Amino acid sequence: MACSQPFKGQIKLVSGNQRKTLLKFDIPEKELSFTDTLMCSHSQLKLTKEEKRELSLDHRKIIQQYLSLDPKTLLEYVEEFVNALPESSKNIKVHTQDFGSYICLAAISMGRIPKELQISFDLVDTPTELIPKKLSKHGQKNISVNFIYSEDSWVTPFKSLYKTAA
Repeated sequence: MACSQPFKGQIKLVSGNQRKTLLKFDIPEKELSFTDTLMCSHSQLKLTKEEKRELSLDHRKIIQQYLSLDPKTLLEYVEEFVNALPESSKNIKVHTQDFGSYICLAAISMGRIPKELQISFDLVDTPTELIPKKLSKHGQKNISVNFIYSEDSWVTPFKSLYKTAA
C-alpha cells in the first residue's frame, strides 16, 4: 500500500460548473522519539492481528502525527478554510482527503460553517478513529458528509481506523 504524505494536499470546492482550490496545506513531518514508533504506543487503536501485521514504521509515523497534532495549527487551517468559502453560493461540494478531511470535520464540529450554505463534503481516506470524537460530529441540516475509501490509500488496510465511517 502507498504510504504518501497525508499532511500535504488541498481542499477543493465544486460549485455549479466551477472547480477551485480553497486551501492548500503542508504540515512538515514531526521528529518522533523511538518510543513513539513502537507498536505498544499504538495499543489504544484496537487494531486486529491482521492490521498489526500490516502496520509499518511509516504507518505508525502517520498515526502518531495525527495523534499529536497541535490544536493551534488546526485552528489556523480551519479559519483559512471557512474564510475561503463563498458567501452566497448554494449547493457547494467540498472534496478533500486525509488531513483535509480533518480540517473540514473540525470546521463542522466547531459550528464554523455558515448556516445559509448548502454544503456537502466528500471526505476521502479519512482515518476517523484518529480524529477526536468531538470533531467527528455534526448536526447542522445544511451539511452532509460522505466518507469514501480508495483501494490504494495508506488507511485502507486498517478498517479499525475508519470503521465508524464505513
